[in-house]
Amino acid sequence: MGHVVDLVPGTPTRSDTAVRILDAAMTAFAERGVEATSLDSLAAGLGIRKQTILYWFPSKEQLLRAVIDLAVEELDDLLTSAVTAVGPDRQRRLRAAVDTAFRLGRTRPELLALVREVARTGPDALSYLRLALDPLLNRAASALLQGEGRDPAQVRAALVEVGARVVGLATEAELLASLGHRPDLAWLRLRRRSLVAEASSRLG
Repeated sequence: MGHVVDLVPGTPTRSDTAVRILDAAMTAFAERGVEATSLDSLAAGLGIRKQTILYWFPSKEQLLRAVIDLAVEELDDLLTSAVTAVGPDRQRRLRAAVDTAFRLGRTRPELLALVREVARTGPDALSYLRLALDPLLNRAASALLQGEGRDPAQVRAALVEVGARVVGLATEAELLASLGHRPDLAWLRLRRRSLVAEASSRLG
């Protein structure tokens, strides 16, 4: 699907080239890290000129912000679809959200890895990620509260902690695989149960 991107004023709002740049940048930032990824290497990998990247994204910082927006948009779409599909029951919604996050570790590991790498980049990128996640967290908190009188800030904090655990588990799985001990289904099920229990305790 096409994605809206941050553009230079006066340019079109959608472009296959811009989407290709965003997808490649997300993969590179996740695999090599933001600091280790240069615009020159990104352009070479895409078979385009560096100036083409700068046309759509006038700086590496703006490219990173657009990648964060893209990742959060995709994460929002996936989680919203999964949670709404199971109905209003809170426990089923929690399990659906956790299962979706674990599935991302297999199908879109770059999304989780990007969050990890943004956290390493510095306070500016982390602050932007926090702002980008705010609407998603607010909707998730509202869906879980369902009109109850609990403090939304506490629910948001619990959601952030659960999300951090998922990113940590993805990193743990990556490390184990690199050491020749790829996690099996039993490992995944055990950690899923643990995370669902923790989330239920905090949010149930």
